[in-house]
Amino acid sequence: MGRPAAFLFTSVVVVAASTALLPHVVWSFASVVPPICSCRSPLPSSPRRFLPRLQYTVSDYLNNLHNIDDDDTFDKVLIDSDAFDKQHTGDNDIITPMSWGGGNRISKNMYRVALPSTLLQELRNYANKMGITDFYRSLVIDGPPYNPGQEKSVSFQEQNWMVHRPKSHWKSNMHWLSPADETAHDDYLTILSAGGFDKVLESIGAYFNLNGLSAYHLSFIGVSQCERGFIHTDVNDSGVMAFNLIIPLMLVDGESPELEILSDDETMTRFYQYEYNVASMIGDDALHATASCDYMSKGEMRICATVYVGDITTTNVRNLLMSLTQAYPPVGNAKHLLDRAGDHWSKTDVSKRLPVPVHN
Repeated sequence: MGRPAAFLFTSVVVVAASTALLPHVVWSFASVVPPICSCRSPLPSSPRRFLPRLQYTVSDYLNNLHNIDDDDTFDKVLIDSDAFDKQHTGDNDIITPMSWGGGNRISKNMYRVALPSTLLQELRNYANKMGITDFYRSLVIDGPPYNPGQEKSVSFQEQNWMVHRPKSHWKSNMHWLSPADETAHDDYLTILSAGGFDKVLESIGAYFNLNGLSAYHLSFIGVSQCERGFIHTDVNDSGVMAFNLIIPLMLVDGESPELEILSDDETMTRFYQYEYNVASMIGDDALHATASCDYMSKGEMRICATVYVGDITTTNVRNLLMSLTQAYPPVGNAKHLLDRAGDHWSKTDVSKRLPVPVHN
């Protein structure tokens, strides 16, 4: 998610993977991207945007399997979701860079992050209790979805939220759903707290040697059909101090990998399959897209939570504001973010934590 950045592909051919052939790996059909004409300057009111490009279907991919070599396979480092419950676990056991073919990091700011085993259930229960799961079912399975580009204020359990469907160039029925004010945002934070997300923040802060962290932008995303991916970035020029964590809550069995990743030099793509209890963490200028999918015939959908975390400073705050897509935090309000800098983890203050749930 996030306001996308943009370039012009003269021609690109990408392929989707089949999980029946190799679960939880990333494939690509590389070395087919000609030189590109970059249009990298930021737009006045948003970060860089990328235009759509041609993409292979799953059947095209299967017909070209002979073009895949060992250098295209994802370096699947096993992640222990119970690592947080063990003593003396290092941050390198929690966070691992995404790489292919024995260490080739085509996108230097893409990571996998182990999650506490309690977080998945807490977020699922919250989405069910609030009515968010049923709401997505009404949009992307039973229909009709919102019109492309449409957004609307909605209420869940007397809390204010905003739902937004990206514009038509996203070529999907994905909808973004986010808290619309501080009350709903803080309630979401308590669920992250209950699921053990404080430990994730601590690991991120230590791994990147940050001073403080705030979970400043939260959402759920749901989709059942995507014709082709739209390459974009979620965070730009934060100084490697801000990230978007995509946390899978509901996946469709037996389907192709869900995340398409473009290399930093924009010459090749790879595909990554989401995993329960593991977040995909997307940092500065990491180019990616929702991979092609169609769950409609199964009557199923994919739902993820997304959590933007950052070490917010006067240097990067304006760039962080440019990535916001929803009503909260307030668009363009740098003071609002700076006032909340380091609220949820601090290198020097152990009292900085996510708000604790209030039990009636």
